[in-house]
Amino acid sequence: MDAEQILKHHNLKNTGCRKFIISELLNNSSALSEHEIKQALPDLFDRVTFYRSLKTLEENNIIHRVVLHDSTVKYALNNEALPKGEHAHFHCLKCDDVVCVETQVNVAVNLKEGFIIDTAQVLLEGICPDCKEK
Repeated sequence: MDAEQILKHHNLKNTGCRKFIISELLNNSSALSEHEIKQALPDLFDRVTFYRSLKTLEENNIIHRVVLHDSTVKYALNNEALPKGEHAHFHCLKCDDVVCVETQVNVAVNLKEGFIIDTAQVLLEGICPDCKEK
């Protein structure tokens, strides 16, 4: 699927900024930070358009955010093959790449009465195969 097909599938307007963000994520095997996406972004889009586009894509479950230990946020495309919200992310401590990892996440949590879990994130950190070989 390309960016236009993804937007059409989600019944979203086909704007240049949305297409660009999706295309950048499609062309990369790892998640990208706002800065990494903006570096490739042409000067055609202002800052407000960029952030609104990111927010719209996230709200419509086209992308999801990964928050790293240093509070850096990276974005990845949602993959229909992964259960919604139930997959881990691997963060390479050397090259800073973040990739989605297909897995089943089962965590036993004992919360006090009244708490409701909406989402959970599992972040695995270590060294990726490319960095291990270097």
